[in-house]
Amino acid sequence: MSLQPDKILIVDDEPDIATILKLHLRESGYLTEWAADGETGLDLLRANNYSLVLLDVRMTGISGVEVLRRLRAENIDSAVIMMTAHGNENLVAECMKTGAADYVAKPFDIDDLLHRMERAIANRRTLKEKQLLEQEKEDFFFMLSHDLKNPITAVVGSIDIMREGRLGPVNSEQIDYLQSAIESCEEVVTMIDNLLDMQRYNSGRMNIRITNVDPLSILADAVRRFFPAAERENILLTLTAESSTSEIAVDISIMARVIANLVGNALKFTPEGGFITISCRSIKQSELHCIERPHYAVLPNVFPVPESYALISVSDNGNGISPAELTCIFERYVQAGNSSRRGQGGAGLGLAFCKKAVEDFNGCIWAESVEDSGSEFFILIPCHVADASYTNQMPEPCS
Repeated sequence: MSLQPDKILIVDDEPDIATILKLHLRESGYLTEWAADGETGLDLLRANNYSLVLLDVRMTGISGVEVLRRLRAENIDSAVIMMTAHGNENLVAECMKTGAADYVAKPFDIDDLLHRMERAIANRRTLKEKQLLEQEKEDFFFMLSHDLKNPITAVVGSIDIMREGRLGPVNSEQIDYLQSAIESCEEVVTMIDNLLDMQRYNSGRMNIRITNVDPLSILADAVRRFFPAAERENILLTLTAESSTSEIAVDISIMARVIANLVGNALKFTPEGGFITISCRSIKQSELHCIERPHYAVLPNVFPVPESYALISVSDNGNGISPAELTCIFERYVQAGNSSRRGQGGAGLGLAFCKKAVEDFNGCIWAESVEDSGSEFFILIPCHVADASYTNQMPEPCS
């Protein structure tokens, strides 16, 4: 089956040039239309799908430069080659910045013009194919939230009914197995949520609702959530924190997911009989420069200056992370290789999500680890100030 010929729009107020172009382009297999001024050209562009526009720079009425600006502002994606007389190089440079694919100087060589047209059309086709693939990927990611999460939720509900004994008596061992099944389902849901949220961040569609909250409440909720799983593995899960920690300005649900990812990872990598400690303390602005951080843990420059920061950490005595892995564990699809007997699992997105989320809260996150001795993950977030916006101006180095 033959492909539909590419459709070309010529926008030029010189009829002789337009006629010559139409003849040559038709001989080369293109479909052509002509607009004698910019307004007519824009009307045709709005009503039709052209592969390419040959657009004269200077015309009576609105100029070709203005036509180019308008079609880009209206998201008309036709490729554009500007046609210009000699001496208009600065104007052409402006057109290239605005989104033109190329330009030709009058009088032009038809073979050169055809070559440039083929290249511009091919580039446009490649871009559209890439955009289509990106849209299909995005549609697939968001399909997961319905086609995978909903059945898993139903499975969790059914298992929970059995665990509670509403379908008949269950002994303590059976309850433990059913609870493990629930937690495994919840882990899958967490992986799906991480995948979806990373896609939302990448596409600029992540909805963030900032609220002032006591970080201890988020940490205490995490302890309550993971305590049963830790207890079954004979892992001591504790929370140590100052009672007077200032509020932080975060999205509560996103911050809760960050802490859940860190504690969930610690459970995976901590052996039976080990420990996990969650801690939180305040750091004054004047003390901030004394905290050693790796190069990637950078606080953003925002305004006004906070008086203090909340330093949250999650530590364990698991297998630890190798120095090579420690430099890249916050990248997407990267997992640490040192897993406990429970296996590592996951999609390698949990820590990448944590980094993106914490940075959106004007904070930073990093990890320290010694192989075979455990790991500690740190989150540094500005404490709330009057207008809920922050700055970071580093004081003089420690003496």
